[in-house]
Amino acid sequence: MKADSGARMRLNLLRQGAERKVLEPLRLHGWIAAVERESAGGEEFLILTAARGDASHRVALLYSCASSNALYKQLATEVEHIFFNGEPYHQESYASGLDKPVGPVDEFPALLVQWNEASRNGKFADVASEDFGPPTRRSMRILLSETPIEAVWLRLRQLQSVTLAEKMIADRARRESASLEPSVLRAKAEGVSYALRNAADYFRKGDEHAIGQRIVNLYYGTLSFAFAEILASPSSADTLETLENSTKQGHGLYTVDAVDDGAKAVAVGMLGSGFFPAWMAAIGVTIAGLPSRRPRSPQDLATVNADTWILVEDLFATIPEVADLFADIFDTPPRWIRPAGDMEANLGQAFGPGAPRSQSYIKLVDQFGRLTAEDIARFPGPISDIREVDSKGDGRHYRVLVKHEHLPQPWDALELHHSPFERSALLLPIFGVIHQYRVICLVLLYALSIIVRYRPSLWRRIQDGDLDHLRALIDAFIAVAERILPQAFLETVAGQPVFARQPAGF
Repeated sequence: MKADSGARMRLNLLRQGAERKVLEPLRLHGWIAAVERESAGGEEFLILTAARGDASHRVALLYSCASSNALYKQLATEVEHIFFNGEPYHQESYASGLDKPVGPVDEFPALLVQWNEASRNGKFADVASEDFGPPTRRSMRILLSETPIEAVWLRLRQLQSVTLAEKMIADRARRESASLEPSVLRAKAEGVSYALRNAADYFRKGDEHAIGQRIVNLYYGTLSFAFAEILASPSSADTLETLENSTKQGHGLYTVDAVDDGAKAVAVGMLGSGFFPAWMAAIGVTIAGLPSRRPRSPQDLATVNADTWILVEDLFATIPEVADLFADIFDTPPRWIRPAGDMEANLGQAFGPGAPRSQSYIKLVDQFGRLTAEDIARFPGPISDIREVDSKGDGRHYRVLVKHEHLPQPWDALELHHSPFERSALLLPIFGVIHQYRVICLVLLYALSIIVRYRPSLWRRIQDGDLDHLRALIDAFIAVAERILPQAFLETVAGQPVFARQPAGF
């Protein structure tokens, strides 16, 4: 029984080696490859066949070079080439008197090239045509430019053409298996073109004005981008007219001055009517308990659902790209955290046979050391087993378990934010459920634009008074928004990821 068990084990190893080193490479090049015969009678070997076009071949694969000369001679009458596992061991002795080539299986790739060359049809491989379905464009856009934001704006300007916008929406509809009537497609294209022209005008004019005017322009430019995002979606029934009608009911946001007279304690909230809730519905975000009337005082604010409003300070805390300035100004914890790999915790499960991992450990890094384990538990995603670990003086580190069944990596199970300034960050949602960075930026821009337009005394204090420390934070946020938002909306309008980098940035 022991001998039989050993023979079966060796034959199984031989099959695995044949599949990896011979059969898979053959199939990769269009050959029909299979195991014709196998033997475990003391000296394990396989007979392998391959066919492509009019060509056919048979080779043998031995478990060991140290097989009997009789076996070598027998196989030489059946195959054109004999391979063996491992390195040669007295090959001249064991394989003497043969008229067929013998060598280690690692030499098979060179033989495969010869077979391919001999079986070609002119410049073409002699293989049957395969049906890969209709050809499609790459599912992402990679933009290389010395000035990446200029490459982004170039693509956005292209979509200001109704013709190109129509082609983009039609292509997106095909990818999403959506059907659009020609009149609907044309109306969407005209709306996208108009909205993107508006956005470009507002963003461009912002460069020419003082910070207050830049804030107002960026808010309205971002609002126009949101219009374009909704109209470009093949699944959206909205038209430019219906969106304009929604704004007649207001923007769907409001601000309330809190008890503190500083800008950080201004609250901004969401209403049940107007453009903002229409936008959220279009992107699949549902928020319950929205007020129908605008709260006008801190006392009114206390009566509405706390998940429907947020302080300006907390909005800034959700922007990772200005985190260093935020930490210098405020003592409160950030509302984002950076994920990192945790090889030490995953070492025992990283390798070996079996099903792919369905859960992995990662680290969540708070570089400012202000987040507690209870704060970590509030972040979204399939996170559990939260435990603080030694950060070695680098803020605070938390080890967490992420469940990612049917997903290759734990990051794929988390809604991560990426930008040119922050490789990846997990954001604490605003209004309870909104994690989309572009939406968070619009809400903050709305609040700042209200301060600029309707709270001139407060804005003057920020400009050159006792709140001037906030000016640097606002300046930094505006610079970040001008770089990130156009690219973020290019992605949502075109319906595909966009990677914009300098040529050496990859």
